[in-house]
Amino acid sequence: MSAAARDFATGSPLAFALVSVADLDASLRFYRDRIGLTAGPVVEWPRFEAGFVEAGRAAPARGALCSEPGTPAGRVLLVEYAAPRDGTVRLPGDRTTRGYWNLNFYVDDIHASTRALRAEGFAFWSDPVQYRVGESAGVATEVVFEGPDSVAVNLVQPEGGPETFTGRVRAEVARHGKTHTGFTPVATSAHCVRDLALASAFYTGVLGMRVVLDEYLGRPETNHFLARPREALTHTQFVAGDHFYGKVALNEPQNWIVPERVERSSAPRIGYLAQGFLVPDLARVEREWRGQAPRRVEFAGVPGLPSGPGLQLQVPGSGALALLLQAS
Repeated sequence: MSAAARDFATGSPLAFALVSVADLDASLRFYRDRIGLTAGPVVEWPRFEAGFVEAGRAAPARGALCSEPGTPAGRVLLVEYAAPRDGTVRLPGDRTTRGYWNLNFYVDDIHASTRALRAEGFAFWSDPVQYRVGESAGVATEVVFEGPDSVAVNLVQPEGGPETFTGRVRAEVARHGKTHTGFTPVATSAHCVRDLALASAFYTGVLGMRVVLDEYLGRPETNHFLARPREALTHTQFVAGDHFYGKVALNEPQNWIVPERVERSSAPRIGYLAQGFLVPDLARVEREWRGQAPRRVEFAGVPGLPSGPGLQLQVPGSGALALLLQAS
């Protein structure tokens, strides 16, 4: 088995990020027309429960799943709830926040992508920055900008040789290819936690993912493009499922404070509300779950995703929402 195959050998990758949007048509123009994902049909639901924290709450909604055809990971489910709203999950000026705060896409030429997006009016936190991820993890160039609906978007150009994690990722991306506009599906999504050990146990234990990178990040260049304090130190783990897209980057700040936004991550507020996963045995998860009681939500009528009851639960370590569906 190759090193890359061992990296992405087991477990449930991020199947979709659930994003509550202010204007479905405008958000589709970004993910479909700019990122290049394929949008499924727009569906209208008389009652959509997912994303609401309080049991029994739901609202009419319409939405669409954006994906790369044939790729079961790294999709984005855009949902426009027909209900009163109370602002956005991330507030103006927020950078890293507790909970889910970014979507991460690989690109071939990050400088060209940055120039094109800046020309379209997107606000970047910095210019692209090259940095060493870890002693043996390789090199990457990254930049972050403000995407639609209070979601930060992170562009990554992985670099390095085949002996490094970033080099293996680069080779996998080259083999797989990109959308017609030069982006991948969601490669990684960041989850900022209070307790990394608890969160990691959920992703590796419940979802069967494995840790593929474990580093303490604190170089000035890293903190610069992430708009963190210069001396910030962050314990970071990447967990991966059985696809090299849909990784989750777990981040636990060691010596700096982040805004607490988990309690704001509830529909119909605008923003990144939940991570969605397909699991092989939903009944087993419900039976063996020992955290705060999950609640069942009906998940039907989303072309490309399984229909039927799903579980919505709060991930230990932060309380952010996860949606678990039965894999078909």
